[in-house]
Amino acid sequence: MAGGVAGAGIGVAAPNSFADRSVSKVTDDGWRVTAVKAREEVRSVPPLNQSSWTREGFMSLKGEAVISGSGRVAVDAGTVTAGYQIGCNTDVTSGLTVGVMGGPTAQMSISYPPALIVGAQIMPNISTTLKPGTIADIPFGTKKLAGPTAGLTLDGVHVKVDGCLGPVSVRAYVTVAISTKTNDNTVNVYGKPHYL
Repeated sequence: MAGGVAGAGIGVAAPNSFADRSVSKVTDDGWRVTAVKAREEVRSVPPLNQSSWTREGFMSLKGEAVISGSGRVAVDAGTVTAGYQIGCNTDVTSGLTVGVMGGPTAQMSISYPPALIVGAQIMPNISTTLKPGTIADIPFGTKKLAGPTAGLTLDGVHVKVDGCLGPVSVRAYVTVAISTKTNDNTVNVYGKPHYL
């Protein structure tokens, strides 16, 4: 609790940047599918409401899919999805004291202008309930593959978690999924966990 109160007086910090990562797998049909996580940045800011129970920040992420090789069966469809896994340590919205588990009602909201991405399905406003000790997978956007490569870039996405005591952990992910007449394959790449 002391860390949350002390952090409220700190000015806006520069964003933390995290290393690019990629994972490649060869499917049973012979395609090499690569998921790329790039340009990941997290900038934590003092919460606008100045509450010790709120965490707020701005997040950026690029997700990319690359299909290569000479598969035996044509790829019928595919998508690339980029987002974050977000976890709240302890919910305090029930007004209970530290050491007593609260109810599963810590609220998280994510918003950003929908005009940032063209030709992709994006989620301009996302709300969810975080239960203590659980992790929520929050997709920021999904892009359909129309060729061997596709990507989506999400810049300055506003993230706010209310009613959370202690740290809020975040981990970036990119998922590439392809489908052929004979197989469906998914490749995932993850960033390192860090705090909002």
